Amino acid sequence: MLKKYFCVLFVVVFLAPPAPAQFKIERVPNNFGYDLPKKFTLYTSTHFNRVEALYLNLGVKFKPQPEAKTGLASGFMLYGDAGYGFKNEKKKRPRWTAGLQKDFQLPGRLTLGAEYFNEVETNDRWIVSEFENSLAGIFHHEDFMDFYGRKGGRGFLDYQLADVHTLRAEVSSHRYEKLRRNSNWSLFGGGKIYPANPRPFQSQGFDVVEGDELSIKLTSAFDWRDNPVFPNVGWLAEGYFERTGNDFESNGLFLIFKRYQPTLGDQKLVAKLMFGSRSGSFAYQHLLTLGGLSSLRAYREKEFAGNRLLFANVNYVIGQSAFGGLLRKLPLRYLPLWETISLGVFAETGYAWLADRNNLDLGLLDLGHFDLGDLRSDVGFSLLMTEGLLRIDFAKRTDRGHDDWRVTFRILDKF
Repeated sequence: MLKKYFCVLFVVVFLAPPAPAQFKIERVPNNFGYDLPKKFTLYTSTHFNRVEALYLNLGVKFKPQPEAKTGLASGFMLYGDAGYGFKNEKKKRPRWTAGLQKDFQLPGRLTLGAEYFNEVETNDRWIVSEFENSLAGIFHHEDFMDFYGRKGGRGFLDYQLADVHTLRAEVSSHRYEKLRRNSNWSLFGGGKIYPANPRPFQSQGFDVVEGDELSIKLTSAFDWRDNPVFPNVGWLAEGYFERTGNDFESNGLFLIFKRYQPTLGDQKLVAKLMFGSRSGSFAYQHLLTLGGLSSLRAYREKEFAGNRLLFANVNYVIGQSAFGGLLRKLPLRYLPLWETISLGVFAETGYAWLADRNNLDLGLLDLGHFDLGDLRSDVGFSLLMTEGLLRIDFAKRTDRGHDDWRVTFRILDKF
């Protein structure tokens, strides 16, 4: 029963209207049957961060004939939302989105859509969700994201086959704007100070560059997992190529591969490989960062930055019945929810770097000034609840011994 509730919460939080990020592949979400057909559906992306402080938001989706299977109204939806960031610079406080989309049922689902937006954006949704980042800011005086403004419009064609595989083409025209840190509020951690936006040390002197951008993006995602929410076995391969013009003439390539492999009993191996590359721009909104949450967990947040990124990790999860039911025999079994607990061990390695400071047009597959000795790594173990939707990580760097173990607590974070 508890797992069912977490599954519903996962769908609500993570299958909201799609938002771009470097390693968070964008697609028309599949609600997997949790969204009953109805004309009006309210949604919100209310959140908290150091740029806006509290951002209140409310949106509505309108489907004229939600149960229609044929005709012009079948699969047609209008949506829009508006919000206000109370501490952002005055002219930058109101934000909104308005869009429409139409589904066509072929052998698969073809979706055509268009959207006008004025939003505070981030590249960091693959690291942490806005929900989790908001909780970190409110209760722990931490903000793991960096932000920039983006205003413009886009159109897309999204084809989904067998409910899980996606091919997508998107054209977007928008303008970037700088945003500064405007709040240092938190319920706890009063002695802390939020970092500037973007983080100056980790960005190595590079800043968000304002200007106009025309983007063409081609995305593909192939999902052979047995379950899209709680996978046990299978492959996931996804990525996209992006070409931009106007004030930013650049190319980008982002690839992600994941493998889920059960081993003995309720034990399984999960592995991930990520590669990212950008040529033509050193603007911070185009750079890639690594370190801390969801990457090298023993390192500082975004300790490494550049226009190339390589990252791999392996996690081994040990369930309740492993090794003769060892977890069930521990005295801790009397704790609430102990039956949902599993253990994990992990190892990871990666690096983000500038391929060539003097040549921003270096080819996407040219690693430039990189050597295998540049890779950083760490090891650790995890305490997981309900397939890892609640997780405590303990990580230790492998390159030196004097660093303390780094402990992080994650909520609704998926591998």
